[in-house]
Amino acid sequence: MDKHKVGTLLSYLTEIFDKTKTLHNATSKNPENPSPLIALKLSEIFTLKENAKLFIAINEELDHYEYTSLFNFFDQAYFEMKQVIEKRDRNTSWMYSEFENYKDQHDIVVQMIQSFLNPPQ
Repeated sequence: MDKHKVGTLLSYLTEIFDKTKTLHNATSKNPENPSPLIALKLSEIFTLKENAKLFIAINEELDHYEYTSLFNFFDQAYFEMKQVIEKRDRNTSWMYSEFENYKDQHDIVVQMIQSFLNPPQ
């Protein structure tokens, strides 16, 4: 497997996670009065996820079940964030739970990629 492609994938996944975390934190702090830019940020993270999936589809050698799991956890976290934002729902417990699941899977994937990029010597 090409380390450059794996490194590129890691940067995509990290950007998605960082932006999702930022949006999650902003939504958690003020679920009843979201910023007008929230819809744009929701679209951005969804597009970033689709771009990462496309990158994996184009580079089939990168495909791994952990990425599929990561994208599934992202989708669940995204759905809950979108629900909280659209309904201006003060109850963010489901959103928090789904984000934590996504975060845990993201950590697993990052550790897997890091061990490939920097194997123990």
